[in-house]
Amino acid sequence: MKVEELRMILSGSDVEGKIEVLSHLCDVFESYNNSIDNFKEIIIALIDFGLREDNLEIKEEIFNTLLSAATYKNIDEINFDILAHNLDTLPEECFHSALTILGFTVKKDYLFYLTKYLNHENGSIRADAINAINEIEGYWAKKNE
Repeated sequence: MKVEELRMILSGSDVEGKIEVLSHLCDVFESYNNSIDNFKEIIIALIDFGLREDNLEIKEEIFNTLLSAATYKNIDEINFDILAHNLDTLPEECFHSALTILGFTVKKDYLFYLTKYLNHENGSIRADAINAINEIEGYWAKKNE
C-alpha cells in the first residue's frame, strides 16, 4: 500500500473505508510477507493518525493495527518516541495496544514512560505496563547473560 493512499483514506470522513483499509493492513501484517513496501512509513503514518484521530472506534482500530505490526513484524527500525511522549493523551481503550507496542520494542528508553502506569487505577492498564516492562527487562537480562 502506498503511504499517500493510506494518508488520504485516514484523513477522509469515510469510516467504513478507514476500517476496511485498517483491516487489510492487519491481514498484511499478520501474513508471512516480510518485505512490505514502505513498512516504516506506513507505521509512522498510523502512529500519526492514531494520535490525532477523534473517532474512538477508528482510534482503537489504528492502535490494534499497529499492535498487529509490532506482534508479527520487525519493528526495530521504527522510532516510537512520539507514541511514548503522548501516552497520557490516549483513551484507556488504546492503552493495551500502546503499552504492548512499547514493550515489544525492547528499548530501555521506554521504561520511564511505562513505569508511570504501574499505579494506574485501571488494573488492566497496570497489568499491561507490567507485561511491557517485563518484556524489555527480560530481553536485556537474557542478552546480558
